[in-house]
Amino acid sequence: MTSSENTFEDNLPKWMWLWLPIILALLLLLTGLLLPGQVYNDWIGNERTGILETSHAIIPAISFLLAVRIMLHTNVPTFSFLWFWILLAALGSFYMSGEEASWGQHWFQWDTSAEWSKVNDQGETNFHNTSSWLDQKPRTILEIGIILGGIVLPLIFRRQPSLRNHPKAIIVPTLVLLPTAVIAETTRMTERLLAALDVPFRFFQRASEVQELFFALFVLFYLIIILKRVRKLN
Repeated sequence: MTSSENTFEDNLPKWMWLWLPIILALLLLLTGLLLPGQVYNDWIGNERTGILETSHAIIPAISFLLAVRIMLHTNVPTFSFLWFWILLAALGSFYMSGEEASWGQHWFQWDTSAEWSKVNDQGETNFHNTSSWLDQKPRTILEIGIILGGIVLPLIFRRQPSLRNHPKAIIVPTLVLLPTAVIAETTRMTERLLAALDVPFRFFQRASEVQELFFALFVLFYLIIILKRVRKLN
């Protein structure tokens, strides 16, 4: 990366933005390939208490707190462009955290009412199993945002460093988030490719859940970067 670029990646430890995503991907790849299917499903892929599902609730909860911290920072004017942008991240993180734990049902094991079970295709107290507008479409928007914000725009900004002087460039990360974004896309891309070729083998077990982990990590890392940038504002 060029020295002229505003290299916020130096403010994130290398183990966090580079080695952590790589190691997590390798661990999930190897455990999915080597562990017996039932063991993997019980400990990692379980829909309610598995490591993946739990991480989908905990990481966004941390992101929500970070987003609130940014919104309350004295360098972020209330109702400004940046304030509303981070508000969107806060609401998304809050929604993801609550939905992934079915708002606590996965942990406290309460029963779903008969009325709600009729509209929820998994009989859980969440919204994303009631409509694609509350599940697949928000996920697609997030995925597009990660492709643009984690891969496309950072590459464009690297080739055109002057774009960093734009007033709204504060919300565009540098290439520090590239590893997490690429891994997030690769997990599902390989699954889709193998499915299209009618190959039964899969690199990742429950690839969509693996992808969600890296989605959550991307948002967390992104908000850490934004908080650091905000602290440097005059």
